[in-house]
Amino acid sequence: MTNPADIPDPLPWEERGKNIGTLPGGFAGYIITLREICKQVEMHHPKSQDLVSWLQSHYQLTGGSASGKENFLRKAGVFEHMNGSLCLTQQANRWYESQDDGILIGLLHSQIRFVGEMLAELQNQPRSTEELRRSARTLGLNWESKAQVQRRRGWLQSAKLIQPIGGDRLDITDAGRDLLAILDVHSPGQKSERSHSRLFPKPESTPASIPEATPSTAKSDSDDSEAVHQPPSPAEVLAKEIREASTDSKNPERLELAIRDAFRILGFDAEKLGGSGKTDVLVKAPLGRDDSYSVAVDAKTVGAGSLGDGQVDWVTLDDHRKQHNADYSMLIGPNPSGSRLMNRAVDKSVAVLSTEQLADLCIQHANAPLGLESYRMLFDTGGAVDMAPIEIAARDLARTRNLAVELCAKLAERTSAFGPLIASQLMVMLDQPDKPSSAQEIQQVLDTLASPIVGAIQGTADKGYVLATAPRVIQHRLQQLGDLLAAH
Repeated sequence: MTNPADIPDPLPWEERGKNIGTLPGGFAGYIITLREICKQVEMHHPKSQDLVSWLQSHYQLTGGSASGKENFLRKAGVFEHMNGSLCLTQQANRWYESQDDGILIGLLHSQIRFVGEMLAELQNQPRSTEELRRSARTLGLNWESKAQVQRRRGWLQSAKLIQPIGGDRLDITDAGRDLLAILDVHSPGQKSERSHSRLFPKPESTPASIPEATPSTAKSDSDDSEAVHQPPSPAEVLAKEIREASTDSKNPERLELAIRDAFRILGFDAEKLGGSGKTDVLVKAPLGRDDSYSVAVDAKTVGAGSLGDGQVDWVTLDDHRKQHNADYSMLIGPNPSGSRLMNRAVDKSVAVLSTEQLADLCIQHANAPLGLESYRMLFDTGGAVDMAPIEIAARDLARTRNLAVELCAKLAERTSAFGPLIASQLMVMLDQPDKPSSAQEIQQVLDTLASPIVGAIQGTADKGYVLATAPRVIQHRLQQLGDLLAAH
């Protein structure tokens, strides 16, 4: 039976990933494959790109798929960087040495939503994957297909925590019940703890020259009831329009306009075209002469709410890409489903994105805006878009941002007593559960905070840093920069 001490506390619900990655081997083989990968890492301590190359050749994966799996395993807490090379994390090593798969599932549960929660849904009666998908919606996971449920099934079934009992119905095993008893699972309506309720938390003895500051977007616990009544953000409004327009088959132009606006929010140049011989939306990523790329996007509205192969003209999609000399082709519609559609998309190198995924991407971007090169991962592989690498990149950005906030907080709190602090000292002081594994990563963030354009801290790597000014001044400086960039 799994030792509760080997199960990490889960991250707050909002900080846990919505998408989970897969591995070759089928529902019963994810963990067997992971052991093979861990053996490779333990024996050779490869760099990330070396492991990607090994995954690509050993399992006959595309480059994008192999990179996504390496990213997933690293960000899920299985691997970490040590002196530039990959190694098993402490918790993953406990699993690898003990062969207790409960430790691994506990680790995934701590980082990803609806892992332990899926076990909890099965504790009273068996359920179908469709029933589990509907249960996930009560936790805010509005998946249009059963793919994410099936991926979680692969991890739980390969750990022998659940078992199929006919059709696509699943039941929990005795081992699953034992593990569930020691997991901290999230329930509908449950309030998550916030990582940072203040921009720079005010210590008991904060110097008078460093006033407390609270960002306008943050809410204290007492403000939660008021936050519910706040008007929706522009991203939320657009996400709602995308969902509704996807089934408005009498007005297909509505979805085309929503898709155009979505890609503009993401930072692309996007133009609605339509008409004979033209794609619905032409998307361009202006990254300079050598790195720019473009995408011919075809939108499909379906009144019944599910896009199938029979509604797609694959020849026309290929013509549209050639007509506009586009690098990629993408199909967007509600709940794209069916093996025939996905197989044809792979053959034709057409990326398939559901309207629900696009809506979620707009909201995610509002919280963690990524660059156009990161979003290239949406298009570079045919078939169903794997959102895991994008979500991992967004979580990585949020972690770095949170790290910058906490570093400033520690400097505000501790330098009055200890004087300037260097990266290794700050590393010991950090409270983050997923804090960096090396002082080098902290130094990179300190270098950014100390740059003239940010000017949040002052000092040097060898002598240490102190806070340079009040948080409101830093906020004003960055706001001015953003206004000037937007004006041009």
